[in-house]
Amino acid sequence: MLSMAVSILLLGPVTDKYGRKAPLVICLAEYVVTTLLCAFVHDVGILIVLRVLQAIGAGAAMTLSTAFVKDCYSGAIRLKILNIVAIVGVLGPLLAPIAGAALISLWGWRATFIAPAVIAFVCLVLALMLDETLPDGERVDGGLSDMLQGMKQLCCTPSFLVFTVMICLFNLPFMAYLSVSSYIYEGMFGVEPVAYSLILATTLMVGTVVMMLINRLTGNIVKRRIIGLYLVLGGFSGIATLLVGDTAWYVFFVCFSVCVAVNITIRPWGMGILMASHDGDSGAVSSLINFMFFLIGCIGMVLSTLPWKDYVFGLAVLICISSALYALLWTVFKTGRMELKGLDGTSSEVSERR
Repeated sequence: MLSMAVSILLLGPVTDKYGRKAPLVICLAEYVVTTLLCAFVHDVGILIVLRVLQAIGAGAAMTLSTAFVKDCYSGAIRLKILNIVAIVGVLGPLLAPIAGAALISLWGWRATFIAPAVIAFVCLVLALMLDETLPDGERVDGGLSDMLQGMKQLCCTPSFLVFTVMICLFNLPFMAYLSVSSYIYEGMFGVEPVAYSLILATTLMVGTVVMMLINRLTGNIVKRRIIGLYLVLGGFSGIATLLVGDTAWYVFFVCFSVCVAVNITIRPWGMGILMASHDGDSGAVSSLINFMFFLIGCIGMVLSTLPWKDYVFGLAVLICISSALYALLWTVFKTGRMELKGLDGTSSEVSERR
């Protein structure tokens, strides 16, 4: 996961110089090769190295998909496309436990590498059919320092950096949940493995449905006012999980599903604002947002394994910490009089301005 985060950070500026299509094709090909190699190794050390290399191709596909969206769409249409991308992104962890269990039962663990290699090969063929979305005249000229200039400017823009961290904070408890949820449902509550896979899939499905509901209900509300809604929902999830999350699996399911919904909803919503607020350097914008998202997620995965009294309590604490940091950063944003162009209008108004 850390390797994927770093690759996301570095490959964005590369695509601002060399375009989107060629790096995407190269990295997808690298992913196919390393994934197939993972299926046939017999040494765990080599497997770990290949997994690190595999993550580079995965990170490229993720950051480039966002850059393509920024190149091709704007305003309210861009937000809708980002929501679709977010839903597609949820399908991976939603289907993975069920599909993985089926593949292992039929053909063993090596099939869990062969299957994504086949899917990635199909994606590679589709990538070859794409048109380049970054014309030569809009690419970054010069060497490495010029490539990284856009990233440097973003990192030196307090409003952009603070808001980016804000919209990524709830990925900390979410990735922690993916890391320890099997221990919670199977080990703590005694749920059977098949039932656990269905519960995990249902959690993500409920989060996606709530995301669509929130987007529909808040479509005409000024974006700045929605920030408090995410704080209330996140805080409710943390406190409810802390108080009653350990009583039964279905109670924990309901409490944590709210946090999942916040995480799924806030990312495309925030990315739309950040993209509308910064013109140019689409690769750098996409890279910084996705890097922060996965870096914070990696931290959550590590924190989830601390010696908590139980994993439910640990996740509840992580949700509360994320909510508190979210509130703190929003206070810093307001007191520092920071501004983002895409933050002070509805989706339709932003679309008209652009």
